[in-house]
Amino acid sequence: DRVATVLKGTWYFGYGDRFDEAALQALETGSFYTEPPNVAHFAMTKEEVIIQIVGTGPSSTTYVDPANDPGRR
Repeated sequence: DRVATVLKGTWYFGYGDRFDEAALQALETGSFYTEPPNVAHFAMTKEEVIIQIVGTGPSSTTYVDPANDPGRR
């Protein structure tokens, strides 16, 4: 698992393999959430946001749709 803490701003986060703005939960400064391994999730910001993500490795990111991977552009 990875654990993320919102240090500044509001982070909008949801679980699923397709972005769904209606499913986003607003996480304000001081909030935290977990990213279980192999569970698809998505996020959005509307302002400057700082998050801290910690976990025990190894860790990686796999995009459900490889076309969304910024490293492939």
